[in-house]
Amino acid sequence: MLKVKGFTLIEALIAILITAILAVIIAGLLTSFAFKTSDRVILSCLVEGASSGISACKGGNSINSINCGGYIVRIEINGNCNPAPGTCSNVTATANVKGLSFSLTDTVCNFD
Repeated sequence: MLKVKGFTLIEALIAILITAILAVIIAGLLTSFAFKTSDRVILSCLVEGASSGISACKGGNSINSINCGGYIVRIEINGNCNPAPGTCSNVTATANVKGLSFSLTDTVCNFD
Protein backbone atom coordinates (compact mmCIF):
# COMPACT_ATOMS: atom_id res chain seq x y z
CA MET A 1 0.00 0.00 0.00
CA LEU A 2 1.16 3.51 -0.86
CA LYS A 3 1.71 5.92 2.02
CA VAL A 4 1.00 9.58 1.19
CA LYS A 5 2.46 12.29 3.37
CA GLY A 6 0.74 15.65 3.78
CA PHE A 7 -2.54 17.20 4.83
CA THR A 8 -6.01 16.38 3.67
CA LEU A 9 -8.30 19.10 2.35
CA ILE A 10 -10.41 18.97 5.54
CA GLU A 11 -7.34 19.45 7.76
CA ALA A 12 -6.23 22.44 5.70
CA LEU A 13 -9.70 24.04 5.86
CA ILE A 14 -9.88 23.56 9.64
CA ALA A 15 -6.44 25.18 10.03
CA ILE A 16 -7.56 28.15 7.90
CA LEU A 17 -10.78 28.46 9.94
CA ILE A 18 -8.87 28.46 13.25
CA THR A 19 -6.42 31.06 11.91
CA ALA A 20 -9.31 33.28 10.74
CA ILE A 21 -11.03 33.07 14.14
CA LEU A 22 -7.81 34.02 15.91
CA ALA A 23 -7.27 36.95 13.52
CA VAL A 24 -10.78 38.28 14.25
CA ILE A 25 -10.23 38.00 18.01
CA ILE A 26 -6.89 39.81 17.82
CA ALA A 27 -8.37 42.56 15.64
CA GLY A 28 -11.16 43.03 18.19
CA LEU A 29 -8.66 43.37 21.01
CA LEU A 30 -6.61 45.93 19.08
CA THR A 31 -9.74 47.97 18.36
CA SER A 32 -10.75 47.84 22.02
CA PHE A 33 -7.31 49.05 23.13
CA ALA A 34 -7.41 51.86 20.56
CA PHE A 35 -10.72 53.16 21.93
CA LYS A 36 -9.49 52.96 25.52
CA THR A 37 -6.32 54.84 24.60
CA SER A 38 -8.40 57.54 22.90
CA ASP A 39 -10.57 57.85 26.03
CA ARG A 40 -7.45 58.27 28.17
CA VAL A 41 -6.12 61.00 25.87
CA ILE A 42 -9.44 62.85 26.04
CA LEU A 43 -9.55 62.58 29.86
CA SER A 44 -5.97 63.82 30.11
CA CYS A 45 -6.78 66.75 27.82
CA LEU A 46 -9.86 67.67 29.87
CA VAL A 47 -7.82 67.72 33.08
CA GLU A 48 -5.05 69.71 31.40
CA GLY A 49 -7.57 72.20 29.99
CA ALA A 50 -9.27 72.83 33.33
CA SER A 51 -5.92 73.10 35.10
CA SER A 52 -4.63 75.51 32.46
CA GLY A 53 -7.75 77.64 32.86
CA ILE A 54 -7.24 77.90 36.62
CA SER A 55 -3.53 78.66 36.21
CA ALA A 56 -4.23 81.36 33.62
CA CYS A 57 -6.87 82.87 35.91
CA LYS A 58 -4.42 82.98 38.83
CA GLY A 59 -1.86 84.65 36.55
CA GLY A 60 -4.33 87.32 35.48
CA ASN A 61 -4.74 85.90 31.96
CA SER A 62 -7.69 84.39 30.18
CA ILE A 63 -7.74 81.41 27.83
CA ASN A 64 -10.74 80.08 25.93
CA SER A 65 -9.23 76.89 24.49
CA ILE A 66 -6.13 74.75 24.20
CA ASN A 67 -4.95 72.23 21.62
CA CYS A 68 -4.29 68.84 23.15
CA GLY A 69 -3.88 65.42 21.57
CA GLY A 70 -5.32 66.63 18.28
CA TYR A 71 -8.44 68.01 19.99
CA ILE A 72 -9.50 71.60 20.66
CA VAL A 73 -10.50 71.76 24.32
CA ARG A 74 -12.89 74.63 25.15
CA ILE A 75 -12.41 76.24 28.55
CA GLU A 76 -14.99 78.23 30.50
CA ILE A 77 -14.07 80.12 33.68
CA ASN A 78 -16.72 80.92 36.31
CA GLY A 79 -15.84 83.11 39.26
CA ASN A 80 -13.79 86.19 40.01
CA CYS A 81 -10.17 85.81 38.90
CA ASN A 82 -9.26 89.19 40.43
CA PRO A 83 -10.82 89.39 43.89
CA ALA A 84 -10.64 92.56 45.95
CA PRO A 85 -7.42 93.08 47.97
CA GLY A 86 -7.33 90.90 51.07
CA THR A 87 -10.07 88.55 49.85
CA CYS A 88 -10.37 85.23 48.10
CA SER A 89 -12.74 83.91 45.46
CA ASN A 90 -13.66 80.43 44.30
CA VAL A 91 -13.04 79.92 40.59
CA THR A 92 -14.31 76.98 38.54
CA ALA A 93 -12.78 76.05 35.22
CA THR A 94 -14.78 73.70 32.99
CA ALA A 95 -13.12 72.02 30.01
CA ASN A 96 -15.23 70.55 27.19
CA VAL A 97 -14.34 68.32 24.24
CA LYS A 98 -16.36 65.82 22.20
CA GLY A 99 -19.42 66.17 24.44
CA LEU A 100 -17.43 65.40 27.60
CA SER A 101 -16.61 67.89 30.33
CA PHE A 102 -14.43 68.17 33.42
CA SER A 103 -14.63 70.87 36.10
CA LEU A 104 -11.97 71.97 38.52
CA THR A 105 -12.52 74.43 41.38
CA ASP A 106 -9.78 76.34 43.17
CA THR A 107 -9.47 79.40 45.37
CA VAL A 108 -7.85 82.56 44.01
CA CYS A 109 -6.68 85.05 46.63
CA ASN A 110 -5.43 88.62 46.42
CA PHE A 111 -2.99 89.35 49.26
CA ASP A 112 -2.25 92.94 48.25
